[in-house]
Amino acid sequence: MKSPNSLSLRSKFILIVLIGAVLPLALLGLWLNRTAERSGEELLHARLQTSLGQIVDEIGLRWLSRRSQLLRLAECSAVQVALRDSLASPAMGEEAQRELAALHAGMRDAVESAAIEDGSGAVRWTVAAEGGSSGGGLLASPALPVRLGVYDNASGARLGTLDARMVMSSLLPGGAGWGGVSGSVLAVFDRGTGAALLPLSIDPALFGRESFVWGEELWLTVRHELHEPPMELVLAAPVSPFSEPFQQAAERNLYIVAIVAFAAFALATLLTRRTTRALVRLADAAEAVSHGDLDRKVEEAPGDEVGRLARAFNAMTESLRRTLRELSQRQALAAVGEFAASLAHEVRNPLTSIRLDLQRVEEKLPDDSDARDLLGRALGEIERVDRSVTGALRVARSGSVTLEPVDIRRPLEAAIHSAEPELRAHGGRLEQELGGADPLWVKGDAPALEQLFLNLLLNAAQALDGHGRVEVSVARYRAGVSISIRDTGRGIPLGNIERIFEPFYSTRPEGTGLGLAIAQRIATAHGGALEIESTPGAGTTVRLRLAQASPA
Repeated sequence: MKSPNSLSLRSKFILIVLIGAVLPLALLGLWLNRTAERSGEELLHARLQTSLGQIVDEIGLRWLSRRSQLLRLAECSAVQVALRDSLASPAMGEEAQRELAALHAGMRDAVESAAIEDGSGAVRWTVAAEGGSSGGGLLASPALPVRLGVYDNASGARLGTLDARMVMSSLLPGGAGWGGVSGSVLAVFDRGTGAALLPLSIDPALFGRESFVWGEELWLTVRHELHEPPMELVLAAPVSPFSEPFQQAAERNLYIVAIVAFAAFALATLLTRRTTRALVRLADAAEAVSHGDLDRKVEEAPGDEVGRLARAFNAMTESLRRTLRELSQRQALAAVGEFAASLAHEVRNPLTSIRLDLQRVEEKLPDDSDARDLLGRALGEIERVDRSVTGALRVARSGSVTLEPVDIRRPLEAAIHSAEPELRAHGGRLEQELGGADPLWVKGDAPALEQLFLNLLLNAAQALDGHGRVEVSVARYRAGVSISIRDTGRGIPLGNIERIFEPFYSTRPEGTGLGLAIAQRIATAHGGALEIESTPGAGTTVRLRLAQASPA
């Protein structure tokens, strides 16, 4: 019964759609905003990499030219002679000094100052931007320090070192927005000291990070190290000019997604009415079935899942009706079984007395009496009736057995011994392969198992029709034991094989229909199963599988 405070199925569907639309929409909005930022950052990073690569290429070309100018200083004849004779005459002649000053004057826009050191590292001569030589230190203006070896032009031996300070503007390309990235800032640092070689409006320490915030804006950096000249270049630019177009597109897409989600929600609200109507009918039918109305059916809409559910419901009620009919039949059979057990008990006592009396009469008859044949046939019929009575009693009690360790070969051998007269009577022979002498232990009831095997062997013998054989084999498989009884008789018709375990069903006019039913109940009570394979005209194989056990 529906609770007053519970939601209807349609309300739950609408709530599911609402949650399923709003939550993904919120996540989509976050994703779009984050994607916009990430896309802007990735675009800016790629542009900075490209721009810095162009700057590095330009510096490389300019450095080749400036390096050649420095090498002219190191290779001029005045420097070469002076360094070779520096120990004997440390002072450079006026003519040599004028030659050095003239060379430096031609590269004054690129080389701020230069000092020449001898092999011991002592500064011997300097040329500065003023155009004259002096023995003082280098100028203190920001410039890139460069050291080049001075080698003898003739022998190649190192004579000293050229220590120069390069003007940064002579190495860097000009123009605003380095490499075409608007608003970008280029920072150049000396690789030896880490000092900034260009004036910066931003804290130089920030250029050591991959990203930083300056002026309430996020900036990205890319960097490149050069070995010649020895410096590190860092190019930085703000992200916002690149991410704003992506964010605007994300906002437009978000509005579109919101409109589509609202339309989908409205459409889902309308469509759920039709679906829930069919489910309500199905729920009413299910409630009627729960009250015992098994004839209730629902309309089967073709195509969709609701239609499949309706077909499944109708099939379920049909199966339930069939199951109840079968259950009623089994209950009737159980009642018949109880009656048979009671009747068998009443019949067996007088039957035993009759057999004993006939056996005493047989003992008193002369050996050549013609009555012996009559008594033999009477005793045989009594034996057959006794087996049927025993089978009825087994049906009554085989559902409950006492399980204990049993060597499966013992009840099987006893059943074979009991079945041999029946087998000889039907002109058959027995072949057995019991798998050696080692015990095969199972948990079971030896008399019940003997009855099971005897029933199977009697059925096999009666199927031979005067010729053929019965094969009995035992084998281990994994953690179990398999016992197979195969006959080469007439087999079981295909239409009958599904009913052979039903009580009182038999394919022989004289059969009771209890043999296989009893065998099946005994196998089930032992936790095993009977498997039957049969080919009409070729024979039948019955296989029992039981779990292997340890000896007591």
